[in-house]
Amino acid sequence: MSAEDIGMDTATPREGLATQLRQLEAFVARAESDGDTLPPEAVEMVVRLREIMQALEGLNSSFEGPGAVLPPHPTAAEQDPPETQEKS
Repeated sequence: MSAEDIGMDTATPREGLATQLRQLEAFVARAESDGDTLPPEAVEMVVRLREIMQALEGLNSSFEGPGAVLPPHPTAAEQDPPETQEKS
């Protein structure tokens, strides 16, 4: 299932995760206000998603400050040292 399949328009995977976290938090809040009992797994999921978002924010900030964009992932050829690459 893609982000578009569930009605999400996201620029980055982190934004998609943040959107899902907000939706889950809203669901939990509605369920609690209606007096519904939530499974412990739902509450644990919210806690873990918050931790993941905080870790991603910290990782992103550690590179170049808030809002930094990570460089593109290098290709396999770019990762291999020159002596291990095939010679043409």
